Amino acid sequence: MSAPTTNIPVAIPAGASSGAPARQAPRTIAGSLSGGIPGARGVASRLLHGTPGRMRLFGLLGVLAAVLLGAISVNALLASQSAVERAANNSAQVVRNQSIHVDLLRADAVATNAFLVGGLESPESRASYEGAMGRVASGIAEAAAAQPADGNALGVLAERVQTYAALVEQARSNNRLGLPVGAQYLTQASAGLRADAIPIVTQVVKANEDRAKKEFDRSNSSLQLLVGLVSLIGLVALAVWLAKRTHRYLNPSLTGAIALLLVALFVTATVITGVGSAARDVSNGNYQRAVALANVTTAANDARANESLTLIRRGSGASNEQAWVADRNTVDATLATLNDSATLQDQWGEYVDAHVEVRSLDNGGRWDDAVKLSTSTADGGAAKTFGTFDVSVTQARDSAGKATVTTLEELGGAAPLIAVVVALAALVASWLIIRGVGQRIEEYR
Repeated sequence: MSAPTTNIPVAIPAGASSGAPARQAPRTIAGSLSGGIPGARGVASRLLHGTPGRMRLFGLLGVLAAVLLGAISVNALLASQSAVERAANNSAQVVRNQSIHVDLLRADAVATNAFLVGGLESPESRASYEGAMGRVASGIAEAAAAQPADGNALGVLAERVQTYAALVEQARSNNRLGLPVGAQYLTQASAGLRADAIPIVTQVVKANEDRAKKEFDRSNSSLQLLVGLVSLIGLVALAVWLAKRTHRYLNPSLTGAIALLLVALFVTATVITGVGSAARDVSNGNYQRAVALANVTTAANDARANESLTLIRRGSGASNEQAWVADRNTVDATLATLNDSATLQDQWGEYVDAHVEVRSLDNGGRWDDAVKLSTSTADGGAAKTFGTFDVSVTQARDSAGKATVTTLEELGGAAPLIAVVVALAALVASWLIIRGVGQRIEEYR
């Protein structure tokens, strides 16, 4: 006898055939978020939900503001220091190139005046000429190494200087033999120096003066701190908002962060403003004095060379005398603008008087007496009076140039240390902001 069969009902999903295997419905994103592990958007939604969420968001913005203020302050401090360093380097390069300019004209002044004596020049004149040309050669090498941007121009200048020196040697050799052609070589050398070499060194000096001026202007980077001030205002706004929402008007941590950042911003602004002000004083003081005295020295040596060339050319040197007058006007006008230049003005005036006497003798047909006075190293002689002035003005220029570079190198020396302190202050302030906002979130709950 067979056992009875029992039918057990089975529920079949709608739409599925009884003969096909059942398929599990796909799990949707909505289902995952509602019944499974929450996604990133869900976590963010809960964290930023309601007033605690807004506190977290504003707290994050406060941290970013503190970090931004610190970064801006550090950048402004280091930028100010870097600008001062570049200003010092460019100022030193200006002095180097001006020295090249002066020594070129000084060498020409010595060479032309020594040529008037005839025959072999004195050992003193020769040593003075060689010393000036030696300084020119070393100065070109140092300037090219210090500022690569000037390298090509200084390379061309070195070639022109060699051409000048070769012509002077030819003039010297012919003069020693008593050959009149020596005067032609010397005149050609002086003309070539002014036409080919001097314009190059003048352009190099001008380029470095422009670079130095730009760096002087950049030394005060306090405008960057406006961004930091905006960040600080944002933190104050955060503190006010928290006070209104929580009715707790004093948040020690947040207040401490604001105070710390305010001090950091104040110290940064004070340092940068001080550096910028000191750099401006140097620019308007010793730097401008060094540049002006260098211009005086070059004009004076050019005038001295033109005095000799006027005598060498014997009656055809009117253009050289006109150049001398132009140089004199430059020296007079520049010295008049400088403080404490009374001694230099007196010394220059003594040379001018000697030159006027030289021209009076030459124009009166007493060429030999004019040459004797022009080359005389006795009291009242043109060589003596000019030498005294040249030494004094060169010392004054070197002193101003050295003071410029030394002062600039000392400025901003503490900026890196202050930048480190400001960066640490910003990090501490960020922690205080997190702590202060976190306390209010806990209390709100």
